[in-house]
Amino acid sequence: MTPTDTTASTLRARVARSAEWLALLAACLTVAWGPLAQGSAFGWGFSGLILLGSVTVALTLIATGLRGRLDLPNPLMTLSALAFLGWVWFSASGAPDRLEGLRWAGIWTAAIGTALSVHALARTHARQQTVLTAFLLTGGAAVTLALLQQQGQLIPGFTYLDGVPEKILTGPYFHPSHYSGYLITVAALTSTVLLNTRPGWHTLPVMALAAGAQYTNLFTDGSSIPAVMLAAGVPVIVWAWKHRPWAGLTLSAGALAAAAWVVITLTTPAGQAQFDTYSKQIGISQSFETFIEVRKAIHRFGTALIETQPITGIAPGQWATEFQTVRAPVTDHPFRQYADGKYVNYAHSDYLMVAVELGLIGVALLAATLLSGLIGRGLSLLALTGTALVPVYLFTGLYESHLSALPGTMIGAYVLILGARALRPVPPARPEARAPAPVDLSF
Repeated sequence: MTPTDTTASTLRARVARSAEWLALLAACLTVAWGPLAQGSAFGWGFSGLILLGSVTVALTLIATGLRGRLDLPNPLMTLSALAFLGWVWFSASGAPDRLEGLRWAGIWTAAIGTALSVHALARTHARQQTVLTAFLLTGGAAVTLALLQQQGQLIPGFTYLDGVPEKILTGPYFHPSHYSGYLITVAALTSTVLLNTRPGWHTLPVMALAAGAQYTNLFTDGSSIPAVMLAAGVPVIVWAWKHRPWAGLTLSAGALAAAAWVVITLTTPAGQAQFDTYSKQIGISQSFETFIEVRKAIHRFGTALIETQPITGIAPGQWATEFQTVRAPVTDHPFRQYADGKYVNYAHSDYLMVAVELGLIGVALLAATLLSGLIGRGLSLLALTGTALVPVYLFTGLYESHLSALPGTMIGAYVLILGARALRPVPPARPEARAPAPVDLSF
């Protein structure tokens, strides 16, 4: 190779490295934008998330072209994710409200595409630390906004519900349940960092963020309050699996037994009364019976819509108009009045939401993506956090749509669950060549 070729190769490698860092920084900005732009639920935040996610994907492709190779250690997950996105766009192209369908296809692309970009780019410790820092700073900003609300200082230009901040906190989100759903990510991340790093300068700030997340969570009156508490504990089980598999197995069995006991207890009147007593102490005003009945009334829309298009779904972004076609006559029953007499903006269940809009095909492809994403994750902080998030969001998916209808929460969760990867091992230092032994020339 001539000196000119060597110089050109070195220059190309530097340009490719700079492009990769630019793409990674765009991914971090997308992660921050999602929750802080009012959960990206309104027009400006929604469009901004699509734009930033698209820029991230485009920069990743450019960087890949410059480097001349694509580094994806989990090809099965990548293929499943691409197949899922392909189905989303195909479904959106034939949607009754095509514009809304394409907009939601853009949101899915921003979430899954950014996750794939991080998966491809964050292969070194420094890059994963950059992404981790972006998550922590975003969580800190979200908690700070909630604490400012508590002091009566509202952010100009944001939309707030009545009662903020006198009774409830919505943080950077429009709705308190959406904010508490986002705090699941913050709680899992801070616990993972504290459990898996040695005490240092970062310890106190991360502890403060963990405490702030749980404190503001108690003022949301949201359905995800218990899930945020759960998210702070699940990393302990993941940590145990990492260090002592037998301890992880024991804790997992104990957690499953406790969950079964809670479910069985809540089926009894006495258990429901006890839950209502405890829930009011942690900031939940709605009774368990009311919560269940309201969810049952809302979920009826989802099951009815699934029956109309079980295989292909009604297409992304179509819930808002199509659910009204299965409304029932409003009765005097308070729960039916709540559902059939009011606007219901999404299915309030990730399982129903994906099945309604993307059909069984979409459910299968997304499930394959999530399951294959757990393969070969490594033990980095991002990977451990994503692993801890999976069971918590699968649980909240029974009664909320954090991973299918709330853009600001989708972006962070998918990046942590799908974007994490094992760190590339550092090549061993080349041993110095030993000096040749002197040759004895004497006779």
